Amino acid sequence: MLALWKQKFVLLLTLVALWNVCNGQTATYRDVAVIINQNSEISEQIGTYFAEHRGIPENNIIRIATSTNEEIDSITFENLRQQVEAILISRNLKDSINYLVTTKGMPLKVSHTNSSANASVESELMLILGQYATMIGTVGRSISPYYKKSDDFSRAKYGIYLVTRLDGYSAEDILRYVEATANIPATIPSNAQFVFDQDPTWNSSILYLNTNMQKAALQLQNRQCSTVLDTTTQFLTNITNVLGYVSWGSNDRNQSLYTTNAIPHFTWLPGAIAETYVSTSGRTFNYPPTYGQSLVADLIAEGASAVKGYVYEPYSSAMTDVSILFQMYGDGYTVAESFFASAPSISWMDVVIGDPKYRLVSTRLPHDVSYGTEDGKGVLPVELTTFHATVQSGGVLIEWKTATETFCIGFDIERKKERNDEWEKIGFAQGSGTSAIPHSYSFVDKDVTSGSFQYRLRQIDGDGSINYSNVIEVKIERNVENPIISNYPNPCNPSTKIEFVVPLSGRATLNLYNTIGQKVCTLFEGNVNAQGVVTIPFDGSRFPSGVYYCVMEWNGARTTHRIMILK
Repeated sequence: MLALWKQKFVLLLTLVALWNVCNGQTATYRDVAVIINQNSEISEQIGTYFAEHRGIPENNIIRIATSTNEEIDSITFENLRQQVEAILISRNLKDSINYLVTTKGMPLKVSHTNSSANASVESELMLILGQYATMIGTVGRSISPYYKKSDDFSRAKYGIYLVTRLDGYSAEDILRYVEATANIPATIPSNAQFVFDQDPTWNSSILYLNTNMQKAALQLQNRQCSTVLDTTTQFLTNITNVLGYVSWGSNDRNQSLYTTNAIPHFTWLPGAIAETYVSTSGRTFNYPPTYGQSLVADLIAEGASAVKGYVYEPYSSAMTDVSILFQMYGDGYTVAESFFASAPSISWMDVVIGDPKYRLVSTRLPHDVSYGTEDGKGVLPVELTTFHATVQSGGVLIEWKTATETFCIGFDIERKKERNDEWEKIGFAQGSGTSAIPHSYSFVDKDVTSGSFQYRLRQIDGDGSINYSNVIEVKIERNVENPIISNYPNPCNPSTKIEFVVPLSGRATLNLYNTIGQKVCTLFEGNVNAQGVVTIPFDGSRFPSGVYYCVMEWNGARTTHRIMILK
């Protein structure tokens, strides 16, 4: 009997230990890697402190040498990226790490050659070493594979890392929220308040952002949480025990009547999270800041533990869907899971500040379905009546009509050449918002040669949702009078496919030149058949970012085509 009692006691201790492993903060950080800039004293201080207090193995600490400026160019970012990737690969961490944490003293934002490709460092690092890596540095943004998923995150399943940043005006600000999120509460504190400060003057143009606040407030009220939902033009200040906060920040058209720089002057509970509908709200964490638009760094300085900001102008469709954010956070998902499941964009301008694995409660509520349709591919929130493509002398004319539209921001026109190729964006058409009358749209794809091409529409909804039309296909048989050179994608990051067609059979040479006229490589040299499409895979990874020229010599003639490499 004594032996049996001892066995039961050992089993009980084992179960307790397993419970602590599953729920204790420091026991669950082996899938987190911390990135430290060796050139920054504060980066070393913050990164080392966080790793020690979360039980992150030394093998998971990635030390690199890079700029200490908040803004860097694409070349500096590429060097930073290569250092991080090399360490993850050499230590066999690439597939075992789910979360990356950057630190103050590291670059915050990347200014690419084309400003439409600008992004946060964290949003670009999300995509390294995976299937989405080719999107890094490209123009525009892409839909996140984790968007609207109420699911335990893993890199193995979603192909990205979740990346948060430890930043604030000072080391004291950062260490304060690291300490505040050291332990997970058993339940949501009874004195906690969730504050949603609408600005009704935006209802005529961006109603869905206020609507999302209302949805989030209702969800929390159903959990018996104390919720403040303000639908007036007042800007709320001086509220205590705040655990969640959403406002229009400096975009609230009346905030200057109640405060300065949209600072709410709250007192915050440990683990408090916040979002403000403000572009460039995460543009700097240096002190003292230069104002214009409000800064999430002020919320961190007041006592918030995790916030989401934007390092450049992301547009309203990139804002957090707070009805998803607070639903997931209340369900026990981590800070990173909650923010990134409610954020539509990757390779964009978002930055999440805070401990990625802090949870509001120690257990998770189960969900059987995601918050959105699988892969974001649902029924179009427009009534699409026609969608077709016609081959013309100037290219392929793509036309479509809608009978009605609801919060339609617009349509990306996407194309792929071969069935196994990746879809590429070739254009954009502005939508008509909410409309009950028919609208017609068209786009001409001029960058085509011979062959079969598939097209689809990527419709962007007002709440950031992405949906797709059916796929249409056209076949082009072109009688070529002069040599034609094209490549897709262009710009490339860094790989592309170069194609050319000549009207008569003969010998052709295709060389690549830089902007100062130096030949950097020969792409093709040999005999070609008339009207036949020659396809040349091109990897630009060994060339610096910039503009290059393909020059083809054939039958005594020269044809030039411009290529841009963005990395």
